[in-house]
Amino acid sequence: MTNPIASVIIDRFSDILSHFKSTKFISLKVEYPIGSAQFSSQAPRQNSFPEASAVPTLSNGNLGFTVFSDSVFLTGVYNRGEFTGLGPETHRARIPNYANFQLTRCSRPETNPPDCSYQLDIKTGRFRTVYEDTDQQYRLIHSVYPHRYFNHAIVNHFRIQRLNGRGVIQATILRIMGVPSPDIRFEPAQRVLIRGQTFLYQCGWTHEVEDPELQVTRTEVCFYYQDYPTMFELPTDRTSEEFSYFTVYANSRAEAEGELNFITMSSVQNIEQAQTNFMNGMWDKYGITVDGNDELDRAIKVSAFQLFSNVPNMFTPIRVKTFGISPSGIGRNDFLGHVMWDFDMWMFPIIQLLDPLVAREMLDYRTKTIRRALAGNAAMNQYEGWQYPWASAATGREVTTSPEAAELMHHITADVTFVIRQYLYATDDYSWLHDVENCELLYESARFWKNRTVYNPSTDKFDIPSVTGPDQMNPNVTNNVFTNVAAAHNLFLGEFGGCMCSDLWRRDLNLKDLVRVAKSLHLLYDELDDFNPQFEGFIKGQQTGQADAVLLGYPLDIPMTDSTKRRNLEIYGSTTVENTPPMTWSMHTIGWLELNDLTRAAEYLHRSYQPYLRAPFYVWNQSPTGSPGASNYVSGAASFLHTIINGYGGIRLRNEELVLDRPRLPPGTTRLYIPQINFNRYSFALEVRQDGRFSILQHAMPTAPQLRIIADGQEYKPCGPGQSCVVHGSHNASLKLVRNFQPRCTLKPTTLNMKLADQNGGGVVARISPMIFVTVLVAAMLNKLF
Repeated sequence: MTNPIASVIIDRFSDILSHFKSTKFISLKVEYPIGSAQFSSQAPRQNSFPEASAVPTLSNGNLGFTVFSDSVFLTGVYNRGEFTGLGPETHRARIPNYANFQLTRCSRPETNPPDCSYQLDIKTGRFRTVYEDTDQQYRLIHSVYPHRYFNHAIVNHFRIQRLNGRGVIQATILRIMGVPSPDIRFEPAQRVLIRGQTFLYQCGWTHEVEDPELQVTRTEVCFYYQDYPTMFELPTDRTSEEFSYFTVYANSRAEAEGELNFITMSSVQNIEQAQTNFMNGMWDKYGITVDGNDELDRAIKVSAFQLFSNVPNMFTPIRVKTFGISPSGIGRNDFLGHVMWDFDMWMFPIIQLLDPLVAREMLDYRTKTIRRALAGNAAMNQYEGWQYPWASAATGREVTTSPEAAELMHHITADVTFVIRQYLYATDDYSWLHDVENCELLYESARFWKNRTVYNPSTDKFDIPSVTGPDQMNPNVTNNVFTNVAAAHNLFLGEFGGCMCSDLWRRDLNLKDLVRVAKSLHLLYDELDDFNPQFEGFIKGQQTGQADAVLLGYPLDIPMTDSTKRRNLEIYGSTTVENTPPMTWSMHTIGWLELNDLTRAAEYLHRSYQPYLRAPFYVWNQSPTGSPGASNYVSGAASFLHTIINGYGGIRLRNEELVLDRPRLPPGTTRLYIPQINFNRYSFALEVRQDGRFSILQHAMPTAPQLRIIADGQEYKPCGPGQSCVVHGSHNASLKLVRNFQPRCTLKPTTLNMKLADQNGGGVVARISPMIFVTVLVAAMLNKLF
């Protein structure tokens, strides 16, 4: 009989070996590193432990936990059952934290025990507790971290160090597991010997599946841990001793024991070094640096850390299935662990620019893992096509606890396809479109919007009624501007996807109908005050929860005049509530930068992060100081990175080009350095200096396409494969894709707000009833007569 554990190890060795053999062909990053993050100093130790909302959360893209909590969470592991008291709900399954070790003298850190200090080391991904006795006899250092390479493992490392003490020194530790899991019934512990080391393990299954039609079996979880001595001793003849303990969480015994076979083959020193090396690799991609403003630099780095902690590594001993990221990340159960629009609009675009191989892997969650549920979601709301759920978990079935969100917050479908559009801009990945399932997704999501619209004969345009945009303070409205523009993007992309696979489908797709509806979607505009009302019936000065109209400029990138953009920023900047999520002020910052108003941009930059970071470890929160909100708010961290990369860096992805529009320094800084941006198999670093100039250091992969590089109107020859070169500029630059062929299908630019009568060819789409068809013709004739 084949040993399943051996099979896991052999298969993964083959994957890793294949990766290293082909590295020079798929990732120039390994051979030609662009840069790395600069850390001015080690994070200071804190003498008091923070209140609950400011306690750091640690994760590695597969598992996560809040420091000293009794819970561990695995990505993709959900249970359906009681959680908030509102009835059975799908939520992230709680697993007991058998890695929750504490120094006895520093246990119950919320009581601030004496002589204990705490440090979050984001450079290496470790949280440390340090005990140093008053008499300076000895020092205890406890480090805990989820391993970046062995991504099923949590490592606890202890060091006892002699200071002035003599003789044998003793120290004790505790393991605090908390109460049993209400979501998984684990079997009693059993022992197993792995490469000469004894581990205990417990396995169990979640109680209930999310949807019996889409999830055949419950989810298995196994965790492995070690016995530990409650007391450490430092012999008389030793100055220090170190001890390490590994706790492994996985979806089967085979996965867990496969990981432990790798771990037990390595020395503790090599395991510790692997963590440091893999963290350095993450900082090579995400390590944005500003000089001259330490507070801002720290905010940028903790934001990058809180985002990439939830991003998996591509090449690890045991492969894991990628999922979307919940707004509070993997290591907490805020938002019940559900994946929402935050993943698509705020997190994914940053991952796409900085880590494109992982981005494509993570896109599978939206395009493959949950695709089977999409037609059923639309049918439940009595629409045709495919509809994404407002909140998703294991299967893609709608799992939100809010019926209103399920019925009205349909912009999520357009949000998902918007990031697919951005992915295609960034990669020109036609092979992705050669997969018929992906073309079908683009087309069917567009068909959802086509059937979601209602023709309005009084305007000769299409309305989208009964929606709630990102501004949840104003629900159930008609023609929410964000929803309509995002839907138009979706309709144009659906026409493109349908065209790409039209020769493989044997049905009439009516692609022209998608474009007709898109072009005549109503975009509200007040000519008198020169702004976009957020929805039908909006009154200037009306309070809003988020400024949906501001999002039209960025990220939706719809063309508009500077005067309209300014009025949108002025009007909604004064009417949006103060306890809005931080994304609102990040997008205001970018908007003012687009208008080159650096004073107002600086004002909103400070509003976008300073009230939302909780001392002393700079943990992001959903709400500003003084208001309750979810902790470890990854959405806020990601949107803040948009401000730095897309705002001050000026980076925009567009069809067949990447644009750098007036890169400039954030306030109070002397240098901005973004170590890696990726576009069509080119990687480049961006440096912006105090003299107003910027530099692009570029590297091309061996398979990179031909590009034109233009800076301040002058064209430069791009680097050849394996070469490095630098282009300088002072105003703007662009990287334009050069095609050696004419594509059969083209992605048309998004336009909307046209009257049907003004479209070439006139007429309306075939699904409109004869009575409305006559009305349209009459309206068109009256327009011409009067």
